[in-house]
Formats: sequence, structure tokens, C-alpha cells
Amino acid sequence: MKKTNSFLKVISTSIQNLPAKLAAGLIVSIIITSSCSDPSNIGLQLDPNNNQIGVFYAEIPLSASMVLLDSFNTTNTEVLVVGGGTSEFFGKTEAIGFSRLAINLDSPLPDEDAILDSVKFNFQVQSVIGKDLGTPKSLNVHLLDDPIKDIPYFNFNKIPFKPETIANGNFNFSAQQDTIVSVHMAETFGQMIFQEMKNGNRFGDIFAFRDFIPGIAITGDIQQEASFSLRRGNGTGLLVFYHNEGDTVSQVYPMTTAQSRHFNYVNNNRSGTPIAPINTPGTAFDINHPTVGSKSILGVVLKIDTAPIISFLDTLTNVTFNEVIFEIGPLESTQAQNLPPNFIRMYFTNDQNTFLYRSDGDPLAVQANDQPQLARDSNGNIVPNTSAPAILAYNPESKIYLQRITSYLNALYRSDLQQNDWLLYPGQKNNLSGEQNLDDNFKKSLRELIVNKNNIKLKIYYSKIRAF
Repeated sequence: MKKTNSFLKVISTSIQNLPAKLAAGLIVSIIITSSCSDPSNIGLQLDPNNNQIGVFYAEIPLSASMVLLDSFNTTNTEVLVVGGGTSEFFGKTEAIGFSRLAINLDSPLPDEDAILDSVKFNFQVQSVIGKDLGTPKSLNVHLLDDPIKDIPYFNFNKIPFKPETIANGNFNFSAQQDTIVSVHMAETFGQMIFQEMKNGNRFGDIFAFRDFIPGIAITGDIQQEASFSLRRGNGTGLLVFYHNEGDTVSQVYPMTTAQSRHFNYVNNNRSGTPIAPINTPGTAFDINHPTVGSKSILGVVLKIDTAPIISFLDTLTNVTFNEVIFEIGPLESTQAQNLPPNFIRMYFTNDQNTFLYRSDGDPLAVQANDQPQLARDSNGNIVPNTSAPAILAYNPESKIYLQRITSYLNALYRSDLQQNDWLLYPGQKNNLSGEQNLDDNFKKSLRELIVNKNNIKLKIYYSKIRAF
């Protein structure tokens, strides 16, 4: 068999300093460079006359390119992403959340002689990421010029809106980010909407209401270096407080984003950055820079070339993998208020840089450790398992993503599991049935990660049983 391990640094060790389940012993380390030696034959013979076991460690660097995903749908993700900022790597990024407003037709409307108390807009903030959250950050509400249609919207879609705001406020988020903040609506707008409520014509059905208020756009200020994830629902929307003549208790009429169609738009100016060449969706770009990165909602992900894994496996015979760890990091500078995504999944891809799916529409991915990597379909055919995708978890102390994928490598080595490159997706892909996946966190923020290309690697502990 042709040996193709010239690109590998393979360190042969004894059993000491291996995972706990392996017995302790002495250490021998040997660097394998561009030779044809079989690493399975290099190691410490505990008993030269009788030893049948060799234990080894291999560290395989994996190269990463960057892919801009095509047709990144941001419709009805349950979150409105607002604001943005500027970075040397990703450039200037702005996100705007668009949503319809909904009314409850059972809510009573004010009498003709009712008195307006106040009109407020609530923002239910799920999270804030950015710099210096002790400095006030702004949120602004605009009326749309055109209605939101019953069609899919992608991260490049935008609806024109009026430049003047109907509500705006500045908030300090240093103490708490998961909270509800409130601002008073512009007085003229509040009076106008209250008068329409008393007339009643615009509030008789939802379609008349949408003709009156086609929807809203919520913006931030990217100069303030902060972005928000706002929960769509009763906590985000407009509230009219009033009392009828003779009443002492104020009533409230809500117009919120609950059960309302919504989507997120992203504008990213990459000019002058390392990722400026990334301008074609579905293409893997090997950028001329020591780091690579991924950014949520923008739809930029890492693609991992797994060919070095196959080249390494081709050098082995009769081995068992004791521990295989996929590791990314430590990441480049991160801040406590701007952490990267918590989790990443390793989805299979091809030369077209698209996600691969099973015949039943489930996305194909590396499966969790100690889980089967293959399964049988309803016809008894052996197919890739899809029930338990492996998840790379981020450790904020070490700044490293890490996951054990021993079961995957054993299956790749021993079975008919097909080798594929990976798209590292910080979310959960939908089934091709079209059902919207509300757990896809990659569409719910502007979180990002940046890592040195040299800090993406596979760490392999393996043993060989020698024939008698």
C-alpha cells in the first residue's frame, strides 16, 4: 500500500498520558516525517518476545475553507436580529428585523369619548452581543412602505420603510441582556392610531389592519457596535393604554408580533477585509489569510477537507481507535459579551458545497460518539444514521470547540460509510420536508468565530493488535 503520510506529524507513544481507560506506562515519542514507515510498527515493545499490542498517537492538521451558503432563508425564525458592527475580518455588518403586527379581534376597542393614556413599544430582548454594553444602545421602529407577503424571505431581502421612526430609545444592557425594555411612541403617531381605534374601521379584521399598518422594521446603530436578538411574540410590539370616561382603571390594546410573519435582512460590506473575495454562494474559498471564520445569519461557514483523514487511514492495518478528538481552537480574541456560537454540527457536503440529505430528507452528519453511524431504512437497506448528530461544544475558558468522534472514525475505517468533507454549521438543519426548524440558532444572531488555520486538528489515539 502506498504510504501518503508525509503531511502528518505522527507521535508514537507508550500507554502513559493516553486517555484514562488505557493502562499507564512509559513514553516514547518519535516524529514521522515524509517516510514510508508504517506507524503501526513504531512504538515501545513492552515485551520484545511476547508483545502483541502497540499504542500510538497521531495529530492530523485539517485545512478549512470558507463557504457562503446559498439561499439562506430567514423567514419565521422566532427572532428579529437588529444592529451590527464592524470588524477587521468580517467588515461592516448590519441586520434589520422585519415583521407584521397582529391584533386580537376579541379585544375591546375604546369608546368614542375614551381618553388616551399612553402608547408604548416593548422590545423583548433575548440577547445582546457587542462592545461596551454600559454605553446606551439604540433601538428604532419604522413603518413599512410595502406589506410583508406570504413568501419565503432570505437574508438578502429587504422591504422599503419610512426613514422617520415611530419609536426609538437608548438602553443600558450592562447588568442584564435577557429583558424587556420599553419606549413611548411618537406623540403624533400615538394620537393618530388611537383615533383609528375609536373609529374602528381599521380594526374590524386583520386584512384591514394590515392595510393600515403593513408592518414594521426594527433597526439599530452599527456605529454603537452592538446587535440584538429580539423575541417575536407578545413581548415585542405596540401597546395602547387608555381609559373610557368614568373609568379609573386603564385598559390596554396590544398590537404585537405574536403569530406574525417576520424575517431578517443582513447587509455585509467585506471590502478591504481578508474575506473580500468571498462573493459567490456555494463556492469554497481558501482565503489568503492565517485565519478563517464563520458568522451567523450572514451564512458564512467553514468547510473541512477530510482527505488527510483518509490518507492516514490508508497507512493502517488491523487497528482500533481508542479515542478520536476533533478540536477547533483556541479561537482568536473573544469577549464575554460577544461569545461565539455555543454549538457546531458537522454536516456532510460534496464538491458543490451543499448539504447532503438521506432519501427521507434528513440531513447527513457525523453522528455522536457511542452512537451507530449506520442504520437500516424501512426496506432493510443500510443507510447513514441521522438520529444523533455529534455536536462540537464551545468551552469559554479554553476558547476551544471539542468533540469525540471515535465511533465515526471506526465506522469510516471498518465499514462502508462514505467519506465526505464537512460543513461546520452552528445550528440545526431542517429536514427537506420543508418544516421550519425553530432550533436553528445560526439564524438568530450575529455571533461569529475566527480561528487560526493551524488550530483545526484531529487527535487520534489508536492501538494495533498484531497477528500471532
